[in-house]
Amino acid sequence: MVRYGFIHSKEDIKFLVLFAMDQLPFPVDFSTIVDLTTWCDDGFGYFELSEAFYEMVPTGHIETENADGEPVYRITEKGRETVHLFEKQIPYPVRDAAQRSAIRVVRQIRRDAAIRTSVAEHAQNDLLVRMDMDQVFAIEMNVVNRSQASMLERTFKANAEKIYQILLSALTANYEAEKEESN
Repeated sequence: MVRYGFIHSKEDIKFLVLFAMDQLPFPVDFSTIVDLTTWCDDGFGYFELSEAFYEMVPTGHIETENADGEPVYRITEKGRETVHLFEKQIPYPVRDAAQRSAIRVVRQIRRDAAIRTSVAEHAQNDLLVRMDMDQVFAIEMNVVNRSQASMLERTFKANAEKIYQILLSALTANYEAEKEESN
């Protein structure tokens, strides 16, 4: 299969990974690295990326940490030095795409961290679903089964900002004026 793009060699993939990781303010899991880098260029695939990435852990360019029992990765000082020495070898369009991808990933991770849900069972067929957006708003709703609770959690996680806007509009509407118009 012919791949189009700027990045083809293992070294180029490594430079791209290091450049992209240098843009991140916190460690991330490997699936985030895949999302971050494969979005930037079509010249390589998952297996080439995986091979290049995992070769940089024993060389000390990337270090592994544990977060909730799962491995996360961060660039080391050695990795940063390598980026600064070789970043011009990465074509400008790929560097630009990597920076935009890092911004997108950081925003998504921060958004996901700010949105939480929980379910508390008070009695049979009486569950309380709490959904909150960190320091913005929270909603608690009673439902009668786990499937309803799961649906509310999924919907809230996917649409918290839209739900906030709808609630804000509903709470700030001029209901008195609407009453007077209907009379």
